[in-house]
Amino acid sequence: MSITDGGEFKEVALQFTEALVNRDYPLAYSMTSKAFKSQFTADQMRADFETIVPTDWQTVGPIGVGEFMQTWPDKKPSDVAWVYVYIGGDEYSEAVTLTIANEDGDLKIRDVEYGRP
Repeated sequence: MSITDGGEFKEVALQFTEALVNRDYPLAYSMTSKAFKSQFTADQMRADFETIVPTDWQTVGPIGVGEFMQTWPDKKPSDVAWVYVYIGGDEYSEAVTLTIANEDGDLKIRDVEYGRP
């Protein structure tokens, strides 16, 4: 996978979203940046996610990348991608929009927007 096709960024976005969907909040939180952790606890992240994908959803999926960008107006110097990940469900679909940043050579989730635009 190359940078131009977003392969690496897409994989990070999908792994993070799958961790949320699987309710593996410690794993998802470990994928976030220091900046994210300075603003949100793991419990806040869980509560925010469960607002859009409640624990009583019968079926969750499919999950996939809808689109991504490497250039956008609010991009910070360490940011490498903005990724929209859709989350299918039985009655309706949801999404998370992620900002992925380079932190000490690792791709980390710097920001999460919960819910469809």
